Amino acid sequence: MSALHEAFDEIAADVPVYGDLDLAVEQADLEQRRLRTVLAGVVAAAAAVAVIVGAVALTRGGDDVDEPVGPAGPSTPAPTRSQSPQTWVDTVVTPVGGYGWMVPDPVQRARDGWYAAATDYLDPSGEHLDPPSEDGSTFIWRDPGSVYPVEGHLGIILPTDQPDPMDGCDYLLDGPLAAKESCTDESWDFPGVENAEAAYYERLCDSWGPGSPGDDARPGPGVTYETCGDFRVSVAVERRDGAIGYVVVEGRGTVFEYNPFGTDMLAALAADRRLTLPDAAYDVPSNDTVTSVVADHFPGWRLDPETRSVAERPGYAEVWGRLGPSGLSVRVWPAGADPTCGRSSLVRCVERRVYGADDPTTVYVGAWDEEGWADCCPRSSRAYSRQLVYVGPRHTVVASLTRVVREPEDGIGPELDQRVIDLLLDPRLQQGGEQ
Repeated sequence: MSALHEAFDEIAADVPVYGDLDLAVEQADLEQRRLRTVLAGVVAAAAAVAVIVGAVALTRGGDDVDEPVGPAGPSTPAPTRSQSPQTWVDTVVTPVGGYGWMVPDPVQRARDGWYAAATDYLDPSGEHLDPPSEDGSTFIWRDPGSVYPVEGHLGIILPTDQPDPMDGCDYLLDGPLAAKESCTDESWDFPGVENAEAAYYERLCDSWGPGSPGDDARPGPGVTYETCGDFRVSVAVERRDGAIGYVVVEGRGTVFEYNPFGTDMLAALAADRRLTLPDAAYDVPSNDTVTSVVADHFPGWRLDPETRSVAERPGYAEVWGRLGPSGLSVRVWPAGADPTCGRSSLVRCVERRVYGADDPTTVYVGAWDEEGWADCCPRSSRAYSRQLVYVGPRHTVVASLTRVVREPEDGIGPELDQRVIDLLLDPRLQQGGEQ
């Protein structure tokens, strides 16, 4: 060991100080070779120390000496996974009937029973309600003797959601009452629920005038308004399972003359157990969270001002906006099965493996492009559309990208596809709604 220390002293004596080292680097090749020789000696000596210390440790052995246990060194962080068009592996998917990626939706499966409940309470004869809407949450009532239909919306939320239909007139109103507007609300006891709340809003019209034949909102000349008013009625019940069921109807005319549904009838529908959603529907990220994630990946993206901060439908987050010449929207809902490709116009669907063959993650990419110039747009232009789907461990994320370009301009290239894929795979979109 003493000889080793002497060797270290001799080597250190030959190493110039920091200022001299800078000067040495600028010297001739001979001086540079000398410096490399000295440094190599330091490394060799350090290796010798390691060997000797290890040998000493082995010879000491035994249980009579307690070896000190220090804190573990910092763990090596996992390498960041990267992906690019050079690592993608695409498998073509055969299209079937329909348009776009048809993505299984567990929330929609729960909604399928809502229309049947609405029919049982509001139209048992089956004479007035139109066929169910796509998501089952809206209905339209038509009376043969009426010019105007009544539209309805039903749903279920948690008490923590906002806006809350249990708030009565505060729920129906967008702001303070204006002239010729009125709203009243009431609470009452309804069997089988904790609380029941109803609100009645109506807006009258601005001028008097004759009615028109067949217009039930203006039945006689000079006795009603020239253009009829509007009404909205909301009925909400706090159910014993902790959820809030609600029904909102709106139409033309005055609220008590032209609303075809009684308050108890609407309350019974709101309390029906068929109005249900899976627990996962209440764990979807908020619109605000999705907006923040999109903005992080696309700083130039501008949220459409009509996008609400609170999701309009429980179980879904939906935001849309502009990205330069492109439109970009993102939707998130609970994860289900893999999608199938629907064929319409020119179409190409692929299962895209990203992150390389050893760490595959599948993103479904669909392209729906116009064959010639776009019917929707100026002549000599083309419309491009991409729909990308990622079925994650917790949520399904769907991004839709559209762009209209002049004939010589580029459409949607792989660079933009890659950025959208990075967005789809953002782990924040797999976190719960509390994030």
